[in-house]
Amino acid sequence: MRHTNSPSCSSSNANHAWVHEVLEPEQLSSMKLKFGRRKLAPPTLALLWILRLYVLLMILLIGYQAWSAFHPKS
Repeated sequence: MRHTNSPSCSSSNANHAWVHEVLEPEQLSSMKLKFGRRKLAPPTLALLWILRLYVLLMILLIGYQAWSAFHPKS
């Protein structure tokens, strides 16, 4: 249940009204055109997957290096 007499609700409405007054119509997200997701070509998708695997490999490598620095072999 919402109470319209609560101060937080009225201040929230005032904030939204202020935003609409300050911004130009092109700056409002409701006025912007919506575009769908673009289909990427197979080489681009392959490149993105290679980059993901590279980042994962580097995270594991850096994690191992940090772990081995704190746990030296006797």
